[in-house]
Amino acid sequence: MKKKLLFSGAGGSIFPYMFEELREKYDVYAMDSDPKIKKLYANEKIFTVPNITDDTFENTIMNIIKEHNIDVYIPGIDEEILLAIKIADKMNIQVLSPSEEFVELCLDKFKLMKILDTKGISHIKTFMADKYSEEFDYPIFLKPNIGRGSRGIKKIENLDEYEAYFVLEEYEKKDVLVQPFIGGDEYTVSVTLNNLNQLIAIVPKIVYTKQGITKYAQSIKQVEIESICKKIVEILKPQGSFNVQLKLIEGKVYIFEINPRFSTTLVLSVASGVNEVDLAIENFNKESVEYIEIFKYIKLIRRWENFFYE
Repeated sequence: MKKKLLFSGAGGSIFPYMFEELREKYDVYAMDSDPKIKKLYANEKIFTVPNITDDTFENTIMNIIKEHNIDVYIPGIDEEILLAIKIADKMNIQVLSPSEEFVELCLDKFKLMKILDTKGISHIKTFMADKYSEEFDYPIFLKPNIGRGSRGIKKIENLDEYEAYFVLEEYEKKDVLVQPFIGGDEYTVSVTLNNLNQLIAIVPKIVYTKQGITKYAQSIKQVEIESICKKIVEILKPQGSFNVQLKLIEGKVYIFEINPRFSTTLVLSVASGVNEVDLAIENFNKESVEYIEIFKYIKLIRRWENFFYE
């Protein structure tokens, strides 16, 4: 009998690709708070659910899991992950996420930057804006300490833009990180491991174009990046798959974010021969796994499509 998977974020860019890639081996369900998504995928098993902040969200998900005998819960939204871990524990099912401790660390970007620095993993001098006194030359980067995607992230060219940011974006300075602008090539890196912290694969992807999500990228082997990601696994012990956002300058790695979930570039990993979801499920609870050294170098280009329905 096929295992039943429940993805959140059905309106995200990994679909419909992942429906097709997983359906032969798994029974795939997905959910989203936008009711239009169910209509968009009329032939798929899609649930419309409340927003994560809604008091009924937890019971709704638990009812779906119980009614449809879901085996694996795969949260794709940052704000959902900690709740997903608790739900999976209550329902005694598998959840594809890192440990609660690692998730909490990654969701607090300032704390993460400090830990990466003190552990000797990556060094980017970082301030909270309410403690910042123009220590960096312009341009600089501002971003919310708690948040996901590209929301609120802005490159700032001068002091006027810096002050305007807090008026236009409506963030308080105590909630915003300040970092120096770092050039170099940008990468998003998928790191696949199981719940026992056994490393399965590392797939770096060089980002050529990014607009909220990665639009144009290529999977590629990169020794320095692989070494840093192995260090994260060894020192921080995530106990579940994650993705890293970083810059590479003359062989030196600068990590500016770690997302404790599968990336939207999951599809590029799969096309490269590394099915992160399947590998995490198949290697669950295994004390020894096979590390994937070789994968195909593939380019991803995302484009718009038009859908019409009555």
